Amino acid sequence: MDITSRLLALREVMEREGLDAYIVSGTDPHNSEYLPEAWKQREWMSGFTGSFGTLVVLKDQAGLWTDSRYFIQAEKQLKNSGIQLHKLRMPGSLDYPEWLSSTLPQKGRVGLDCFCISVVEMKRLKKNIDIKEGKIVENIDLVGDIWLNRPELPNSPLFRIETGVDAKTKIAMVRHVLQKEKSDYFVFSALDEIAWLYNIRCNDILYNPVAISYAIVGMKDTHLFVKFDKVSKEIAEELKQDGVQIHDYCRISNFLNELPKEASCCIDVSTLNYALYHQITSRCSVKEVASPLVLSKAIKNKTEIEGFRAACVKDGVAMTKFFYWLERNICNHLTETEVSEQLTAMRACCSEYISDSFHNISAYGANAALPHYSALPGQDSRLEARGLYLVDSGGQYIHGTTDITRTVSLGELTRQEKEDYTIVLKGMIALSCAVFPEGTRGCNLDALARQPMWQTLRNFGHGTGHGIGFFLNVHEGPQSIRQDLKEQAILPGMVTSNEPGIYRENSHGIRHENMILCVPVGENEFGKWYGFETLTLCYFDTSALLLELLTEEEKKWINDYHKTVYQKLAPFLNQEEVCWLAKKTKEI
Repeated sequence: MDITSRLLALREVMEREGLDAYIVSGTDPHNSEYLPEAWKQREWMSGFTGSFGTLVVLKDQAGLWTDSRYFIQAEKQLKNSGIQLHKLRMPGSLDYPEWLSSTLPQKGRVGLDCFCISVVEMKRLKKNIDIKEGKIVENIDLVGDIWLNRPELPNSPLFRIETGVDAKTKIAMVRHVLQKEKSDYFVFSALDEIAWLYNIRCNDILYNPVAISYAIVGMKDTHLFVKFDKVSKEIAEELKQDGVQIHDYCRISNFLNELPKEASCCIDVSTLNYALYHQITSRCSVKEVASPLVLSKAIKNKTEIEGFRAACVKDGVAMTKFFYWLERNICNHLTETEVSEQLTAMRACCSEYISDSFHNISAYGANAALPHYSALPGQDSRLEARGLYLVDSGGQYIHGTTDITRTVSLGELTRQEKEDYTIVLKGMIALSCAVFPEGTRGCNLDALARQPMWQTLRNFGHGTGHGIGFFLNVHEGPQSIRQDLKEQAILPGMVTSNEPGIYRENSHGIRHENMILCVPVGENEFGKWYGFETLTLCYFDTSALLLELLTEEEKKWINDYHKTVYQKLAPFLNQEEVCWLAKKTKEI
């Protein structure tokens, strides 16, 4: 079935159920960003492949809501589908709950799968549907009725890793929170939190080394809900030694139904799905508490920090070998996909490499103006010996996760391309050099990276930085560096991306991205002071710079950084690559 046929089939099922609207979520029962194939229902229904978006289907119209990262991509993928694009975070824009409150008929009926919507999102939806005295028909998976060849859930085996803190210690930390909240259980559903809690990893979701699972920590007992055949006898015994009881994934509802009626459960409404929330609240008392695992996971310990540093060396070697190869093969009419595959192959040469950390963004010329462009075989562009090439990529290594973007010149550049390239790098350097007092939030730092652009009337629509997991999800919180107000301070041990950019539609896109570690830099009568250590190791293409736009301090930063890159990577390169890297990191 094509998209039009799928929409028609869904509307027929909606009519059978007496629904005026149906919401197709872009997430799963664990509020994940990246999904297993079985829960890519929004992609299957709409054809839109971005990582963020919600589809709403009415009897006579349909809409898809997404943010600025995907505007251009969504316009292309939704063309002639009968689905209207709604651009979020734009002046006058309405998100889908608010839009439904103005579009739905009085006392209209809205259906959705409540396993694929968070509690906080459901509460917002209900508030808006109540305006029309409407009714939400819950736990109704209509997409499952028409998606006949829907993939099965993955069945990859669990494995465990060394993180510097054992699972028993982490479980004790959760119990301390339960004691403080005077509660009996904490229910966890976010997959990266569960992986961190029990020091388990898995390959259930492409690029994210997590297992599809739930976890419940009680004052006296601890539980993991995961498909039984994913757990070997050895892993089961290790978890047993940590006090973890294993149950089949599908037993979570039964377990909740058997909890004592007088029990009190802590839940994080930002991640727990509404179906389980409804089940818990119908039996137990509930306390809405932010998951204590989110912040603990974000603050890396010494073992994790050393792992990141080691991973960045290995990643830097792969990136250097890749750009060396690219420069020598640029005249071979390579496609964006072919080049991307070569980069993955370079990373895979490392014995500690597990997988990429996300799908490579391999973008030449105007395609790089789409921040989350995805090259498809047969539809991608061929690289030419002119203009700019952007590659945003990363690796999952057994001791760390990487995320790096480099934009390089493939030949002759325009004055505007060089200006943009230089100004974006100035923004990255400004954030890299930041020194700030304890308590500073990411939104306070975001302007540092944007100031060089703002001074020249330029800007970009995405955030400047996101948290990065330790051999976990490449995107994590609670910290971020963006204009949106977020109360979380940037703290020592947090690893965050630093990725300003400039995008000119139908022309070019430029982004520079390093991983930065928050570190203490001093303490005096004014308080504690923090700064950043740059972890990423890969040269910047100085041939694309307009040196007259750089200050002496900025030139020194580039030279010092390049000296470090050369010193740390050269021992792992062959002689030709060493000579090539020496030229690329030559002082400016």
